[in-house]
Amino acid sequence: MPGQEGIPSVFSPMTRTLDDLIYFARSFIGMKCWQWDHSVHPLEWREGAVEQIRESKRFKVGVLRSDGVVDPSPACARALEETVSALRSQGHDCVDISPPSPYLALQIASSLLNSDGCRTFLSFFRTGETNDPGARQMSLYMRLPRSLKYLHFLWVKYVRRDAVWAGLLENWHAKSSFEQWKLVSKRESYKATWHEWWNREGYDFLLTPVNATPAVPHKGMKEALDYSCGIMPVTKVDRDSDQLPESFDFKKLNGVAKGAYAHYDSKAMHGLPVAVQIVGRRLEEEKVLAVMQRVSDALESSGKRYPLLDID
Repeated sequence: MPGQEGIPSVFSPMTRTLDDLIYFARSFIGMKCWQWDHSVHPLEWREGAVEQIRESKRFKVGVLRSDGVVDPSPACARALEETVSALRSQGHDCVDISPPSPYLALQIASSLLNSDGCRTFLSFFRTGETNDPGARQMSLYMRLPRSLKYLHFLWVKYVRRDAVWAGLLENWHAKSSFEQWKLVSKRESYKATWHEWWNREGYDFLLTPVNATPAVPHKGMKEALDYSCGIMPVTKVDRDSDQLPESFDFKKLNGVAKGAYAHYDSKAMHGLPVAVQIVGRRLEEEKVLAVMQRVSDALESSGKRYPLLDID
């Protein structure tokens, strides 16, 4: 969205194979787009970073199993564990991590993303055009009177006792310039906290679930940290092994988790791809792609090679 710089949009190509993705990324960077687009960083493809990953004997991998807001579904948890097991079998050090609060990132990003009250993206609609379900719901909520939204916040927090969902609802309104600047400052402080944490811990990369569930109709948001990420499928949903446990209680979930789990059904999702996410630091696209190749090799060595879609 023009002018929306609180959570910048990202370039996210999708390909059938990892080789295709590497070829595309390398070719695109090789075009030197900074010669025509002032917003592009003037960085050549760094083959040295790729070679360093290829030659590394042992990685220190930070494993984020849950963001503390929505725990991963059985399918996504299994995909992560299979990847961790494959990496450990290759001698890599995989450590469960407790990084700076992911929930704080969600609070900041969800407030910044539509800090104009959704007015900008709505201004581009023409007669007869329809909106994304998630964006439509957000725009309707933004138009409610502040007093009504405050009552809703109080009800969610004190009657439903859902502090997680209430903590997001509290700030979903159009922001003044003063409020916007404070949020951007808070975002930068959060990024600095992550930077210091990563420097201190010394991880080569992070391994996380992509989402709480496999692909479903959803709304999402971009990464507040501006890190380089790569997503790769590692397994498929199994109707039996990925069922929710008998102890699972949908009613006890927070509002965010309810939205994520509303569509989860291992039987209906049987055969859908389940991915993991490789997270590198800012402007480390080459490194992330090289790590994805190493992860793919580790999975293949462990007999967990993901079967690609056959096409003629």
